[in-house]
Amino acid sequence: MTYIFLLSGDYIDLGKEEALSLFDIKDSRLLNNLLIAELGNEKLNKTPQRLALTKYIYKFLFESKIDDLIRIMKDFDWNSVYKGDFCVRVNYLDNSEYNNKKSINEVSNKKLHIKIKKQFEEKQLASYIWHKLSKPKVNLENPKTLIELFFYKNKVYCGLLIYENKENFESRKSHLRPFPHPSSLNPKVARALVNISGIKENDVLLDPFCGTGGFLIEAGLMSIKIIGCDISKMMVKGCIKNLKHFHIKNYKIIGKNALQISEKFDYVVTDLPYGLNSNVYLEYNKKSINEKFNKINLKINKKNAIKNLEQFYLKFLKKLRKILKKKAVIIFPSYVNYKKLLQKSKFKIEKEFEIYVHRSLTRKIVKIS
Repeated sequence: MTYIFLLSGDYIDLGKEEALSLFDIKDSRLLNNLLIAELGNEKLNKTPQRLALTKYIYKFLFESKIDDLIRIMKDFDWNSVYKGDFCVRVNYLDNSEYNNKKSINEVSNKKLHIKIKKQFEEKQLASYIWHKLSKPKVNLENPKTLIELFFYKNKVYCGLLIYENKENFESRKSHLRPFPHPSSLNPKVARALVNISGIKENDVLLDPFCGTGGFLIEAGLMSIKIIGCDISKMMVKGCIKNLKHFHIKNYKIIGKNALQISEKFDYVVTDLPYGLNSNVYLEYNKKSINEKFNKINLKINKKNAIKNLEQFYLKFLKKLRKILKKKAVIIFPSYVNYKKLLQKSKFKIEKEFEIYVHRSLTRKIVKIS
């Protein structure tokens, strides 16, 4: 069966990988933020509510060239998908092609876009469906049958809405938690990374640098068993406070050095500590770091700070190599040579992404095995 996933526009690559990982999709194509994928009904029925970066899911009805759309709409058996009442919506996926490109064809492209909009107004398209239905009824506010047409370049993709993501991620942003932290990830991104790991509900997720619990909150809300570690007693207390706030029960939070973890875990998702203006990793490595790389010198000597940070990461990755059974999703800061570190620790990079934070920080996200 073919389905259409309308992805969030802000993290398209992550959204695509989240859907592919969660539903084990092998055959797909991405058109702007529209993911068209082949998967069985049994897979889709299990976990659509876990999705973070998909806004809507549609049953694929047909695709056509723009010039053939009216003919196909007149011929389509709309009674086979109609329930109670209906509404038609039109979505133009490639607005940027007409509005942002600086080329000699810019004016003609804009004119073409305007022409297409006039030719395929929602009211006009709905009339073709109306005349095919035995008992037609329009409902513009809350239709039982929502038909959406996606225009992309010279083609149109038609879908029947079957799932809408109503999860309130905004309510879980860091500043709204009992124990906030400024470096916490957006809850949508945190959930997507948990899903990208490939973890299932009966598996156990470890975050060895759990901080205030961003990944653990999202995993816990998806009924995944969670274990968090942090060397900071304050973070441990704050993480527990946040988990209790969101009524998450199946968790274990430990005040522990990540380098001393000995248990094995199927999946690990974590955001490594990486403040260049702090000595966070000194807490893990007090005996092995030379005094000349103390907090004052770390602030002054960025090159040495990065070198020591990479040494710490390598120690952790070698530990991870021993305790990881299946997959991990790790976030590195862009200023470290994470590929070299992963190679040294004998990890294979399956996927990688990046998220720009500010001028001095881009998060590098890697899925490894």
